[in-house]
Amino acid sequence: MDQTGEDELIRLLRGQDALVQEVHSILEEEEKKDAVLRAVIRSSFNPSVNHLDGVAPERVFTLDAIRNVCIKYRLRFLPSGRFKGPVPAGALFAVKRVEARHGAPLTGFMVLAPSGQFKLCDCNADPMLFVPLGNDRYYLVHRWGNDMHALRAVMGWPVRGLAQLAATVLLLATSMAAIVPSAWLSAEMPTEWWSINRLALFTCLSLFLSAAASFGWLAFFGQFSKEAWNSSTFN
Repeated sequence: MDQTGEDELIRLLRGQDALVQEVHSILEEEEKKDAVLRAVIRSSFNPSVNHLDGVAPERVFTLDAIRNVCIKYRLRFLPSGRFKGPVPAGALFAVKRVEARHGAPLTGFMVLAPSGQFKLCDCNADPMLFVPLGNDRYYLVHRWGNDMHALRAVMGWPVRGLAQLAATVLLLATSMAAIVPSAWLSAEMPTEWWSINRLALFTCLSLFLSAAASFGWLAFFGQFSKEAWNSSTFN
């Protein structure tokens, strides 16, 4: 290789090295911005109104709609400062995209997620990132996880309220009493399916399940979904 070729190769390598350094600088700057934004989300404890014009209507939800979703899926809607789960890069990108579109920083972040993902206070000793728009309206910035599925709604139905819990107890007692063979209900000859013995069994099962549900409720839950959806305490 002649001198000219060597000089050209050196210039090329130096140019590539400068490009690599520039890319590294850009990535480091973005990481710093992400760290600052993540800290803002982590320190958001007080709702504040964001004035966003021209937002997609399908991403705007009323407080009543959010409350109904929380009750249905046994979730909570609390300031993001109480959220202890990870804030993914996709959520940070979504926040920056909304801020760039509207030319203003977002504040007052709220998170909809299961209670286990929040730092809750002990009154005795699948997430969604929102920002308030005012008038009990909230804009959905980003959603991650899989906390709203049919099984969660089914499992959360008994603890939506006192009426749902009572209905669940009666349904279980009725089902258990119905499947017991008639021969088990009497020491004499087999009786008809419907008898006073089956009614007595249903009554005993109802009392037993009611006592078990009361104990379990006081020991493990403490709050129905209708009261817990925006509560910052365990019970």
